[in-house]
Amino acid sequence: MKKTIILPLLFCFLILSSILTASAESTLSITITTDKQTYGRGDVVSVSGALTADTHPANGLVGILLVDANGRIMAVRTVRAGSVNNQLGEITAAYLSDPSANHLTSALAGSLAYFTITVFNRDNIPRDLLAMVSVYDDNGVPLTSGSTMQIQVPSNGQITATVSVALPSRAAAGPAYAYGELYSGLPNQGGYPLSQEVSIPFTMTGTIQGTNQPSTSSGSQGSYAFAFKLPPMAATGSYSGYVSSYSDGLRASNIVSFNVVQPADFNGDGVLDFNDLVAFANNWIAYYNGQSWSHMADLNNDGTIDFNDLIAFANAWIIYYSAA
Repeated sequence: MKKTIILPLLFCFLILSSILTASAESTLSITITTDKQTYGRGDVVSVSGALTADTHPANGLVGILLVDANGRIMAVRTVRAGSVNNQLGEITAAYLSDPSANHLTSALAGSLAYFTITVFNRDNIPRDLLAMVSVYDDNGVPLTSGSTMQIQVPSNGQITATVSVALPSRAAAGPAYAYGELYSGLPNQGGYPLSQEVSIPFTMTGTIQGTNQPSTSSGSQGSYAFAFKLPPMAATGSYSGYVSSYSDGLRASNIVSFNVVQPADFNGDGVLDFNDLVAFANNWIAYYNGQSWSHMADLNNDGTIDFNDLIAFANAWIIYYSAA
C-alpha cells in the first residue's frame, strides 16, 4: 500500500521539479528606440536601448543594423554592453589595403577601397561567419555598409579575406573610420554579433570638407547607444532598425521604425522645386491672414511662420541642390 502511494507522489514531484526548473531559466531581452520618429535629410539619428537578463542589466555584444527606405543596408555597428566573455569568434586583424592585401593609409572618395580582415573561429566545429565592413566619413555619415563576405572558417582556425567597398564621390575628406564586423548572419535575418568590432582609421581624400563630427557609439552594462548622420540625399520614407544580441548562450532581438523626409518638400514628391516655394508662400500668406497654421511651413517648430522659417526653407534648398 505504501509503494502504491509513494510512486505517484514521486512522479508528481519529478514533474513539478521540471516545471520549476524550466520557469527558472534565464531570458535575454533587448530594446531599441530612436530619439525622434521623423528625421530630415542630413539630421543626426540617435539609437539606444537596454539589454537585460531576467530584468537585470546584462553584459553582451549588441549588433545594430539600419535599413533605408529602399531596403538597402545603410549602417552597421557592434557595441559592447558591459564586459564580454566567451566570444564565438574574433577579428584578429583588420586594415585598409590594396587588392593584394598590402597596407594603405588613405583612400580616394569615389574609388573602390579594399579592407583585409582576419577572422578566428573559437568554436570546436567549422562555422560560416559573415564578415562585414562599414565605413563612416568625417561628418559621421555612413558611406556603405553592404560590403559583406561569407567565410567558412575551420574549427579553432582562422581565415584572411579582402572585402571591397565602393566609396561615394561625395564622401567628406579628412579622417574616416571603417569598422570590421563579424556576425553569424545579418541581424534582420536572425543573425547576431560574434566578436567585438575592430576600428580601422584611415584618411579620406576628396574635395568636400568634413566637419569633424564622426559617428559615435557607447555601451555599459545593460545599455548601448549609437549615433550617425543621415546623408544629404538619403532616401525618403520608412526606415527599419534591427538589433540583436548574444550573451552566455542566450539570444535576443528587436526592431524599430522611423521616417526620413525632405525638409520643405510640401507636396511630398522628394524634390525641392518652384512648386514647394509656392506652397510655402501660400502657407505664409494664410498664416498672416489669420486663416490657418501649417506645421509643414513652421520649419523650426516654434509655433509661428515667420522670417526664421524662410531662412530654414532657403537652407534646405541650398543643401538639397548642393548635394544633388
